[in-house]
Amino acid sequence: MDFGSLSDKLKRMGLSLGIQADAIRTRSLRRPIEEVVAGRELQTNYGSLFSAMHEYSGDYQLGSQPLLPNNPTHGIARWARAPHLAETSIENFIFLDTETTGLSGGTGTMAFMVGVGRYRGNSFVMEQFFLRGPAEEAALLAALEAFCVDMAAVVTYNGKSFDIPILNTRYVLQGFTSPFEELPHLDLLHLTRRIWKARLEQCTLGNIENKIFGLARDSDEVPGYLIPEYYSQYLREGDAEPLKGIFVHNEQDVVSLAGLFALFTDVLSDPAAWENSSSQDLTSLGRLVEQLGDADAALSLYEKGRQLGNLSKPYVEPHLAQARLLKRQNRLSEAAELWSQAAERGALEALEELAKYYEHHCGEPGKALVCTEQALTHLQNHVNEELETKSLAAFSHRRERLIHKVNKQNQRSDNK
Repeated sequence: MDFGSLSDKLKRMGLSLGIQADAIRTRSLRRPIEEVVAGRELQTNYGSLFSAMHEYSGDYQLGSQPLLPNNPTHGIARWARAPHLAETSIENFIFLDTETTGLSGGTGTMAFMVGVGRYRGNSFVMEQFFLRGPAEEAALLAALEAFCVDMAAVVTYNGKSFDIPILNTRYVLQGFTSPFEELPHLDLLHLTRRIWKARLEQCTLGNIENKIFGLARDSDEVPGYLIPEYYSQYLREGDAEPLKGIFVHNEQDVVSLAGLFALFTDVLSDPAAWENSSSQDLTSLGRLVEQLGDADAALSLYEKGRQLGNLSKPYVEPHLAQARLLKRQNRLSEAAELWSQAAERGALEALEELAKYYEHHCGEPGKALVCTEQALTHLQNHVNEELETKSLAAFSHRRERLIHKVNKQNQRSDNK
């Protein structure tokens, strides 16, 4: 058989054999990023790179959450301990998220995509800078700095621990000065945890979108843990098709970051007016604004939290939080009312505080002893837990002391 002529016939039929067929098939699958994602070739003084741009109108909604804030930034600036930002134009806040070659950081980790956004008038604009190869890093860093011109603060989600340290390192390695050094940094992960950690199992940005905004992620996006491997495969094989989902993921993160910033800006401008149906959320916000020095707003939030909840265990905290603040304000009789309500559900803190109140403020050790006995009864089923064991010892000691005090008081009464 003439294998040469057979091969020629197969080629004329559009077929190939063996290794040659695999090579042709591989070349046909190598789609460049320019064919996969709508974007542009961006020129800088350090070379070119690929960039994708997006713009969102001012009425854009992330589920139930508007993209633009309706109030000034003085509240969130106070939380960030950067009061000067209250007088800064909202257009000078930069929203940033990176996609990297690794998830652990370090000098070997490179940001191959940086998504940045900012408000422009009544719109939100963002750009995604992408490395088609490591040689374009200097161009990416230069383009990023140009986008951030007039930046007054950077807003991230876990960026203090990850994104910004990586970018700072890459600027240094390229011989540049990072524009993010010494810049006010609003890491909204920390604020998110303050408000929702008590209620939500996870405080990932995707879960906040789902549980708070009522927004479902696009099914086309690539999960974060797969992103480094997808990019590594792209560098090996040259096919950008799988990267489309990474662009979707990064874009959603930046836009959701802006929506979360808008939510916090509005909430912290007037915390007591927050419309929220969760007692836990209201109580968590109350603790935050109390720490920020707004006791009146905190009391209002605790009160709303109490009225929304009941006295089952998950909802005792607003009673306790409000009572703690009232105690610090020396409003002990008001605090005692709340301790009494929480004590009805066996709240140990409330029983302890009531015992102190009756003994030291009211001079009634008998009532203090009753509260202590109630706490000990409640603790009998929890003696195997370390914390409860310590409480058992403390309440037992208190009981012995109170018994002695009550006996002495009774003896004085009998001698009169």
